[in-house]
Amino acid sequence: MAREGLRLVVRTPQGVAFEASLRSLRVPADTGQVGLRPRTEPGAMAVEPGLALADEDGVLHFIATAGGLLRWDGAEAVLLTPVAVSGESAAAVRQELERALAASGVDLQLRTALQRLETGILTELRRSVASPGASAPHE
Repeated sequence: MAREGLRLVVRTPQGVAFEASLRSLRVPADTGQVGLRPRTEPGAMAVEPGLALADEDGVLHFIATAGGLLRWDGAEAVLLTPVAVSGESAAAVRQELERALAASGVDLQLRTALQRLETGILTELRRSVASPGASAPHE
């Protein structure tokens, strides 16, 4: 029998940036990292700009966001954010961030936010690579 996961949907003004059924999710908050699993009590929180880690049955997805609002009900979590990119490696996330920065329609304020986000995410990715065991979400 298949195990139920926590369905994650990351929405930006442009559309759905990421969607998957997860066994765990870790997001940056002002007090540190917050972890969610299926059947977690319903809630909502502000997510800080940075790197979320989504574990899809052993496949780790890196989701870089500009922060936003996360709400969940135990079966589904929805992150509303102005900008999000995802990938399964540091190189993939960095490439997506660079593509977003190069987009001609990006205004100056958003470009500055993306550059700050890229700096923070690259720092986080370097830390994850330096201690590989720390990159996998565990509770």
